[in-house]
Amino acid sequence: MSSEESKIEAGSKDLEKHLNALAECEIEFDKAENDAAIYRLKKTSGIYAKRREILKAIPQFWYIVLAENEDFSDYIRTEDLKFLEFVSDIYVHHKVVDTNSAEDAKYFSITIGFKDTENEPPLIKEQEIKKEFRTVVVDGEEKLESEPVAVEWPHELKDINPAAIKKSKEGELSAAEKKKYRMGMKSFFAWFAWTGKKPGKEFRNGEELARLIAEDIYPYAVKYYSEALPGHGESEEDSSEGEELDLSESEDEADSKQVSTSRKRQRSDSDEETVSSKKQK
Repeated sequence: MSSEESKIEAGSKDLEKHLNALAECEIEFDKAENDAAIYRLKKTSGIYAKRREILKAIPQFWYIVLAENEDFSDYIRTEDLKFLEFVSDIYVHHKVVDTNSAEDAKYFSITIGFKDTENEPPLIKEQEIKKEFRTVVVDGEEKLESEPVAVEWPHELKDINPAAIKKSKEGELSAAEKKKYRMGMKSFFAWFAWTGKKPGKEFRNGEELARLIAEDIYPYAVKYYSEALPGHGESEEDSSEGEELDLSESEDEADSKQVSTSRKRQRSDSDEETVSSKKQK
């Protein structure tokens, strides 16, 4: 081997050594960031629990927050809105808060409560639904999965409840039943049955909706509520009576349409997102 070739070989080995050292640094950075996120979750969990009880006493707090969020309406049918007025509670809990295991950073739950005290009989049954999520790696990419949980659909929507339609029919569905089934699959209430394991055969964009709630709507709920208050951001000369919130938009009938989440707000201090989306090392 010539002296020139020896130099090239030595240089290649040095470069490989430096690159390996950099890779180790990146692993340490990821671990430090993850540890910091877990620490923050543990420190703030008690504050969120305190906030939860306060928000339950504010009329239509969560409906106003959902209405103010720019992306939420992309995931639901306009017919769902009247029932979301009775969302009494949204609560996100990370399993790692209860343990010291980094493995538990992959798990979180979303609890949603409904309570209608304005109508008799109620438009939706009083209930609290807890849906759990876990991060898995499929083909080198992280994704969320969940198990279906039971939810009492509003009586007015019972005819499009996919589970009820399938249960009542042993054979092939008629064209009319298939249409109702597809309509039901687009309802917010179908999200509770989402698993992430049956693409194209369940509620669309279930993972995106879960992340939107956990990483945006929930942690920044008070900000959204404040922005919706009458006169927010207006001068005294321009302030006027607050307009009624309107989330309605035309419903896309094409099942293949993918929902755009390009408007999602970026938050540099969103530790919840750091924990839920961290890749396995």
